Amino acid sequence: ANGGARAPAADVLAPDPEFTLPARSGPPPEVSDAPPGTNLAQRQLTQRAPVELQEALFARAASLPDVQVTPSRVSVPGARAFALAAGAARGPREAFQVETEFAHLHPADDGSLHMKLPPSVAAEAFARGWGTPHPRSGTPLIFGPRDGAELEVVWQMLLRSHAWAREGRVIPTRSGPSAR
Repeated sequence: ANGGARAPAADVLAPDPEFTLPARSGPPPEVSDAPPGTNLAQRQLTQRAPVELQEALFARAASLPDVQVTPSRVSVPGARAFALAAGAARGPREAFQVETEFAHLHPADDGSLHMKLPPSVAAEAFARGWGTPHPRSGTPLIFGPRDGAELEVVWQMLLRSHAWAREGRVIPTRSGPSAR
């Protein structure tokens, strides 16, 4: 296989309603806190995603229905945004960071994403160790995938972000067993 970064056999463009969100293994990565009044951004500083996994995630996201890839309007230079085409953004205002941008992937030296998630899904992601809220906006920072299994977890969260932004659908996650 190709390091576990292959797409699952099921419809990869639709959230799996049976998806169980596992607890993320190990300690959380270090994250910068983006202090108010500075130009510092919230970034993942340790446990960075391998570039090939970042690019696998990017390719999947870029292929989602109605998605346009643009430079992010709210992130650091080099961040690639996933925005919905005009008329395709039927979700609530809270599903977007700015205009129709619902998520962005930070540059390769970081590999994390900010993505808007329904509040219940965001709370579950935080509780299970997959991310942390932005200190000012509250937008979830989802940690970059460290391996193929984590790629699938992050992908399921991104699919939920897309479904919420595009259709206003909230697709919950189930909780898996706790990690160590």
